[in-house]
Amino acid sequence: MAIYHLTANVISRARGQSMVAAAAYRLGAALRDQRYGVTHNYAGKRGVTHSEIMAPVVAPHWAHDREALWNAVEASELRKDSQLARLIEVGLPIELSSDERVALVRDYVAEEFVAKGMIADFCVRGDPNNPHAHILLTLRALTSAGFGPKERRWNGKSVLLEWRCAWAERVNEHLARAGHAARIDHRTLAAQQIELMPERRIGIGRARAGSGALPMHLEERIAEQQRIAKANGETILEDPSVALRALTRQRPAFTHQELVQYLRTRTQNAVEFDAVLTAVSQSSELVALGSAGGQDRFTSRDMIEAEKSLLRRAASMASRRGHGVPLDRQNILSARCMLGDSARQAFMCLVSEGDAKALAVTGQPKAAILTAASQAWGGQGFDVRGAAPSRRAACLLQAVSGVASQSLAACEEEWQGDFEMSRDMVLLLDGAEMLGLKQLERFLAVADRARAKAVFVGDFDQLHAARAGSPFQDLMRHIPDSVEVSHDC
Repeated sequence: MAIYHLTANVISRARGQSMVAAAAYRLGAALRDQRYGVTHNYAGKRGVTHSEIMAPVVAPHWAHDREALWNAVEASELRKDSQLARLIEVGLPIELSSDERVALVRDYVAEEFVAKGMIADFCVRGDPNNPHAHILLTLRALTSAGFGPKERRWNGKSVLLEWRCAWAERVNEHLARAGHAARIDHRTLAAQQIELMPERRIGIGRARAGSGALPMHLEERIAEQQRIAKANGETILEDPSVALRALTRQRPAFTHQELVQYLRTRTQNAVEFDAVLTAVSQSSELVALGSAGGQDRFTSRDMIEAEKSLLRRAASMASRRGHGVPLDRQNILSARCMLGDSARQAFMCLVSEGDAKALAVTGQPKAAILTAASQAWGGQGFDVRGAAPSRRAACLLQAVSGVASQSLAACEEEWQGDFEMSRDMVLLLDGAEMLGLKQLERFLAVADRARAKAVFVGDFDQLHAARAGSPFQDLMRHIPDSVEVSHDC
């Protein structure tokens, strides 16, 4: 199942590393090293299913030649302890196809690295059990003469944290776009309120791990991981709901095989695994959902209660009054914004009485509907706040609607702090079809407690293409005047 993994390291001469050798090894290529006069040949290395170079539009033609690129990087560094490049390694979701994984990496690399001036050389490795990508990044800015000074701002801890957050956002966007319910989270387990210890990444395959005669540092990693697995197994034995809460954060519903896979990596040996599996299987917190696709599916009682809470709040808030826009004002704004019939109907639905609203829309009408709605609410003195699944989506929402917006994660941080909600607020959530049940429930609960209005907006096409049932679909069914706009109007 999809897991979060991102590591960042620097390739450096101080560690005895050659940039050309590092690139050849990770990318499965044969590259001539001009500095050392040798050819590093890893062309026979298996597992690389795709590789490519992405560079800013101003990059010279040689930047797209792997051998020329990394030899130029070597030549630009004069110190014997120079840092040569940055290496990012990311785990890829097994739920996505090979082409979808490549598209995911391209999307991430283009926005987070190339747009900021870096050249990126990446490869995708197609291990069936561990698909991942290696991304090599330049450390110097490009000039007309080649590489210029090093960009120190790329080295900050805050920048790395942004890259980590962006990777989780991008993966979740692509999973949702492909119709999968699985999600990942870049935060620590403690921040996610999961009472388990994080696993230790060993960096070798299972066969080699059991072969003996390993270097001391690998022996220590394996021993540490066994201690962590034992501790996690004991925690789950004491309270099986811990495992169910953690697993449903990754996917709201799961099969028996997915449960087995999750528990196997969090137990020390077969004896502990059997005991933990029995405890979880017999737990009153495990709820059977029936069969789908020939496999029995399960969820947690916690998720069932969250669903009940979401739908109960939605029905209650839909009939609550206090944030309606007068009809004459609606007519003026719909005419001023030149809304077509379907867009006008959607706009009037959003701004009418009722504190829970839902809209599924695709194409051009979205910007016009949301712009008109934000003007209508603002004209009544309401404070309109926008939220979206990612920072990128929040920027887009703000651009098309004029509503000050931020990522849902940033909003939730605010709500947990000193930020005071007001009943004069309208909370607008875009990208609702991409969000999980718990995220939608928390958003609605915040609005409900403040007696504010909550508006959910989702993409019509993606909603109806979803392979897994979306909580947003259920939400729309429980908000009486939900509207779908499926064509340009």
